[in-house]
Amino acid sequence: MTIIIIAVLAFFLFSRADYHGKIGDLTESKFILYPLEINPEYEHFTPKVHFSNFTKITGEINNMRSLQEGQEVKIWTVEKQGKIVVKKIKVMKDS
Repeated sequence: MTIIIIAVLAFFLFSRADYHGKIGDLTESKFILYPLEINPEYEHFTPKVHFSNFTKITGEINNMRSLQEGQEVKIWTVEKQGKIVVKKIKVMKDS
């Protein structure tokens, strides 16, 4: 029973998105991820993330051409050559 509980917890821990926010400053291969809500008393981390044709897209849309600024997304990333590269984008809400 303990092994099953550990396996379930590990699954949820490793399937959790790295970032959650809104797309901004979208270009052909990158965007800045802004927080869902802005607190003026807090300095927010707004990463510049890069994507490619190999990035998997799920959720409200299913292709790169449909990405738009203002969409709420969860993203899974890896770091390559000092850049944050997106492996998967899940569009939660369309803009």
